[in-house]
Amino acid sequence: MKSKNITNIAIIGGGASGIFASLRCAETAKDNNIKVDIRVFESSNKILKKVKISGGGRCNVTHHKNDAKDLCLNYPRGEKEMLSPFMTFKTTDTVQWFRSRGVKLKYEDDGRMFPITDDSNTIINCFIEEAEKYKVKIITKSNIKNISKLEDEKFSLRLNENNEYIANSVLIATGSKTSGYKLAQSLGHTITELAPSLFTFNIDDPIIKNLQGTSFLNSHLTLQINNKKPFYQNGPLLITHWGLSGPALLKLSAWSAREMMNSNYKAKIIVNWLGINSKKDTEDLILVIKKRNSRNNICNAHPKDITKRFWIGLLKKCKIPEDKKWAEISNREIDNIIKNLFNCELSIHGKSRFKDEFVECGGVNLKEINFRTMESKICQGLYFSGEVIDVDGITGGFNFQNAWTTGWIAGTNMVL
Repeated sequence: MKSKNITNIAIIGGGASGIFASLRCAETAKDNNIKVDIRVFESSNKILKKVKISGGGRCNVTHHKNDAKDLCLNYPRGEKEMLSPFMTFKTTDTVQWFRSRGVKLKYEDDGRMFPITDDSNTIINCFIEEAEKYKVKIITKSNIKNISKLEDEKFSLRLNENNEYIANSVLIATGSKTSGYKLAQSLGHTITELAPSLFTFNIDDPIIKNLQGTSFLNSHLTLQINNKKPFYQNGPLLITHWGLSGPALLKLSAWSAREMMNSNYKAKIIVNWLGINSKKDTEDLILVIKKRNSRNNICNAHPKDITKRFWIGLLKKCKIPEDKKWAEISNREIDNIIKNLFNCELSIHGKSRFKDEFVECGGVNLKEINFRTMESKICQGLYFSGEVIDVDGITGGFNFQNAWTTGWIAGTNMVL
């Protein structure tokens, strides 16, 4: 353990992982009778900004999935490395941590977990109360310009207006901020290729034009980028003003983050709108509708799991007049309907993302971190947690769980 003198702890970044690490650090120090001065340096004027806006302001705290191996399968980057951390601090540990502080969580049908208040301020207020309880100093508008390792193995942090703070241990928890990557590099670390993750696809096609808000419960998606190995994903899909979004598509974007960036976000997506298992089943469905509605206009009889507005969009893409009778539909037109319902090809011409909420793929090289402690293998006393490392999860609370787990482990070890 460190000496009985005051141990100075510097945490760079006032986001989810940095704040959580500071609380764990303070708790560990108290349990071990270690005197600490814990300071969280946040460059902006507010802390916990992603927590505030996550889940539409409800804060998707974590996921109901608890088995460590199953949990790891939800991380396109970091699956192997996060196994040990998730065995140390699981999703159930997150739930218990909040429950013991008076914050109850609930889970929804898709496994996402939220505070029962459905208000992110519940989580923020809990953190602030804990920080005050443990006398953690949170300093906003405090930009760390550089860090240097001193001869006595301590760290010198240069702040705004050239103020200096000497720390025994430093945690970089700056999320996807460029400043955090630069600080890590200055201390000998390498940064892997950066790319946006969890973004939506820009698509301009008659089948989805003016249909924003239309959703599909169980779509099947295939993403084809430059004739390389395709990516697959199933689940809910949403039509937006600019193209496609929804849980299935966001997951697809996470797994293909680097490949999509390197293709300049030009690719082809093949959509099975209803998630029907085979082309034959799709054909049977359409032929039954045709048989039962031979005298009706084609626009007035469609599969029950899609809206009339979407069906009309599909007809436009197939170039079939809305007022044409089902009895008049040719076999070629039937084939075209089946193709665009079961195997609809759409061109992607860009991405859209909500910068403050969405995550970044890439970060501090995983080979340079000891995941049992979150300490640097290159610079003793330096730690990392959260999104600054090359770990990112799909949508559903997995990125916050990474923040809590790595923050908890770093906070435990940097004071001992």
